[in-house]
Amino acid sequence: MNLFNRAALGLTLAMALAAIAACSDNIALVGRPALQLDPEEIFGEIDRVDTSSRQIHLRSEDSRNRVVGYSTDARALYRGREYSIGQLDRGDKVSMQLKQDSRGHSYTDLIRVQDRYQSRGGDASLGSRIQTLDGRVEQLDFQRRSFGIRDQSSERVIVSLPSNAQRSDVDRFRALRDGDYVRVEGRFLDRERFELENFLRDNR
Repeated sequence: MNLFNRAALGLTLAMALAAIAACSDNIALVGRPALQLDPEEIFGEIDRVDTSSRQIHLRSEDSRNRVVGYSTDARALYRGREYSIGQLDRGDKVSMQLKQDSRGHSYTDLIRVQDRYQSRGGDASLGSRIQTLDGRVEQLDFQRRSFGIRDQSSERVIVSLPSNAQRSDVDRFRALRDGDYVRVEGRFLDRERFELENFLRDNR
């Protein structure tokens, strides 16, 4: 092989190696996963909860008023126990991670209660506060003295009568029929269970 042919062969090999290196760089770039940004986490104090529109109004740490939507399966965690979003109260200090739906709107599906607003003599327990619940009756169970209520957020809550329920409340319970609208007072035992204190008079 003469000198000219050797030079041509060397040039060809150099070009081939350069092309392979360029391809490997491109493959490496294509194979790298896109950087994932951490979801935004906000801290604030609840002003009010609108269960009909599934929105939480709160004042964030920078003193701005914000409105955050929440999903139908959203839950609130406080001291290791799970509660419905409707059990949150004004003044509760919470943290939540924001996600984005297909339209780019922010929402949350998990709210962590950092501190309860201490009312009613300093009692800060979610399960100890008297609350009002209303909706349509379904799944009456006279043997277990319980019935279901579908509230405005379409979540079903099981309402049970305590063993020491007043006679008037027991009679009102026995007169219930599926589809009746009721308003009751009581305490949440957890996210889906509610212990009745009494039926409110403005049932219709």
